[in-house]
Amino acid sequence: MTRRFLWLLGVTALLPAETFTYWIEPCSAEVSRQTTCAAKDPELAEWAIEAWQKAADLTFATAAENHARIRIYWASDHMRLYGKASPILVDGKRGSAIHVNPDVSQLGEEIYRAAEHDTLLRDAIIYLTCLHESGHALGLSHTGKFEDIMYSFGFGGDIVEYFERYRRRIGTRQDIRTQSAISAYDRQRLLQLLRQHP
Repeated sequence: MTRRFLWLLGVTALLPAETFTYWIEPCSAEVSRQTTCAAKDPELAEWAIEAWQKAADLTFATAAENHARIRIYWASDHMRLYGKASPILVDGKRGSAIHVNPDVSQLGEEIYRAAEHDTLLRDAIIYLTCLHESGHALGLSHTGKFEDIMYSFGFGGDIVEYFERYRRRIGTRQDIRTQSAISAYDRQRLLQLLRQHP
């Protein structure tokens, strides 16, 4: 990731002592018709934010959409990506608009077959996507390490296994909240990033 892109994401403003604002799009009846999100999907996004908060001792707080520096939206089924984070400017500070695709049928035949009859795997995929994209919002670039949440599928590897590996760690949906999937290397990189931009 270039220094310019880090600047666009506002990494210099992300201090451990700072309160970082976020907003998560509710999965209303109208939104679910457009995006196929499920009513409890916003909870998965909330758990992703909590995971980063615990990993790096950051402080997050909810805010109105137009004042939130991290905004998580549910993407339409036309976005054939897991998710995407785009830089935005919020009240003079840099932030990120994140779009997460909740429709696993759009993510390739292998993923769809694996998650079609496994609701917990489907939730795990959405949670891990929220976690990955919010990592980008905090300034983290991709890695080539399969065990990292910031791993890029562009490096190849068994993508179904990437998700199934996490799925084997959880027995109930609530387990997702305590199994963050942030690796030691992810955490180390974020802490280093924060130290470099005091």
